[in-house]
Amino acid sequence: MTTFYLVRHGETQWNQEHRLQGWLDSPLTENGRAAAEKLHKQLQQIPFTAAYCSSSGRARETMAILMANRKLPIAYEDDLREIFLGKWQGQTIDDILATHKLDYELYTNYPAQFVASHTESFGAVTERAMFTLKKIAAQHHNETILIVSHAVTIKCIINAILQRSISELWAAPYIHGTSVTVIERQGQQWLVKDIGNLHHLQ
Repeated sequence: MTTFYLVRHGETQWNQEHRLQGWLDSPLTENGRAAAEKLHKQLQQIPFTAAYCSSSGRARETMAILMANRKLPIAYEDDLREIFLGKWQGQTIDDILATHKLDYELYTNYPAQFVASHTESFGAVTERAMFTLKKIAAQHHNETILIVSHAVTIKCIINAILQRSISELWAAPYIHGTSVTVIERQGQQWLVKDIGNLHHLQ
């Protein structure tokens, strides 16, 4: 069995500004760093044997906080990045609603009907993320792995493991900054043990 702790990066400047990031980036806020510090304390007793991280700066910054005092190598993976959002990247939600209202409403409310004309599709995110998880699981039998990734990527992983349709992609709970989702790989079977846990902030 391989156990994965999937952590979403901490809150960023653009999260605070309601600005979409995708493959672009912004630094963690004070709140984001503080939440990651709290999670670092909570995870100290977990014997991670490897760490994998999205290659985006905000994920790297979060992972650096979580890995403080540990001497584990960190592998950076492009395929753990957030969904590519094309021309929406760097724009505020208000900007997008002014120019692509219907597309954005489909993206947020009816994901099965969303057509990825200038963005990456949810299916493509799912494919690259699950390929990466299977690759990591094959290299780390009976180990516990820390991964820092992103909200949509983690949602796509959960959806795939639960064998849900894309229409259920945004089903609760929400994947907040520094939340923890735990999944296991047992033989050829995947199990979701916990989704979006925020106990470290309580």
